[in-house]
Amino acid sequence: MKKFVLLVAVLMTIGSLLFATGVAEKPAATTPRPAVVKLQVWYAMSGASGETFVNQAKAFDEARADIELELTYSGSYADTATKVSAALLSGNAPDVAVMAAGQLYTGERGDFSMEQLINDADFNKNDIFDGMWEYAKYEGRVAAVPYGISTQVLYYNKKITDKAGLDLTNPPKTWQEFISLAKTAQQKGNATGSSDFWGFDTSDGVWLIKSMLYQNGNKVVEKQGENIVPVFQDAKGVQVAEFWKRLVDEGVMPAAQHNNAEKKFLAGNLAFIAASSNRISRWSSSDTVELGAIPMPSFTQRSLALGGNGIVILTQDEHNRQAGWELIKHLTKTENQTAFALSTGYLPIRKSALESSYVKEALAANPNYKVAFDQLETTWAYMHFGEMGTMDANFWYALDEIEKGVLTPAEAMDKAAKALLREME
Repeated sequence: MKKFVLLVAVLMTIGSLLFATGVAEKPAATTPRPAVVKLQVWYAMSGASGETFVNQAKAFDEARADIELELTYSGSYADTATKVSAALLSGNAPDVAVMAAGQLYTGERGDFSMEQLINDADFNKNDIFDGMWEYAKYEGRVAAVPYGISTQVLYYNKKITDKAGLDLTNPPKTWQEFISLAKTAQQKGNATGSSDFWGFDTSDGVWLIKSMLYQNGNKVVEKQGENIVPVFQDAKGVQVAEFWKRLVDEGVMPAAQHNNAEKKFLAGNLAFIAASSNRISRWSSSDTVELGAIPMPSFTQRSLALGGNGIVILTQDEHNRQAGWELIKHLTKTENQTAFALSTGYLPIRKSALESSYVKEALAANPNYKVAFDQLETTWAYMHFGEMGTMDANFWYALDEIEKGVLTPAEAMDKAAKALLREME
């Protein structure tokens, strides 16, 4: 994720370059439709997510004699960000991409054609949760379709919490309550006897800090007139940063080791971890972890930032665009997208999924997934904008400096905000 947010920072220059090379020009005049439209599709999903996506896409391919799909796994979110950026500049972009922050690659170029496509009566845009539409927007306008949407979940290893004598049937509601719980797990639950044993960590600190900020009444960024400005450096933001420093100072979370958080958790050397809901399918069969999950604690209000991926149409060819839209409609049908979500740990994007017996059975059978699903009620989407990658990179630097004691929380947040403003200017 670090690589992804750093790479996405280059997008602030892509818009002008693309217009200069003609990539973002309006579609050409109507041309005869070929008998078979060949559609290049890149997807940044592996494991169960990638397999389920490919199976559903192939079902579409087999059912459509007039459309032929060329499916390509484009690597991680970071790898795909790099490849799509380069492909757009060279004029060799795929027709469709399933990727993180895809709306940056359309909205940055002034391409909001998705706003018209989603009015298709066969699509039913009103059946998709409002917060997920917010996640698919660029500066307030729809520029993608949500697909693999997730929240962070607070997972725990039952082997550790049981050894520590913790009862999680009444989970902590606040971060203050949680830090006490994590300390107990660390002091009494070291089931492996490791010297590198911790109470809590997260595999994605930037994602978690955004949730924490909003929980404390801070919007991260906001629009003031025509400009988007950072607000994460205000008093409420600094309070969150100070709590983050507490996690390290009180020995609950290791400093600057988030890249190793998942490895530690799966090795049985971490009691709690905040990670994507899509880890449910990956970790449920682990031999070293008996997986449990509880709702994420909060500050003044319950809230979680959405994450995940969406689908974008990058081609300007009229026939390929329409074929791409037909594929999107297939993938986001209630039965297809819900099956995708339940097999991967992502969340259903459609309200109609709530009435599905398939969903009800899955929630009853998997309490961990139910935790992720129930958090839908308190999710929100932070604003996507051209310099978002730069902001996330600055967040990483700030957290690193806070955890290592290089700067005070207030100094680190102020430095990050000033760096973002310079980039915007």
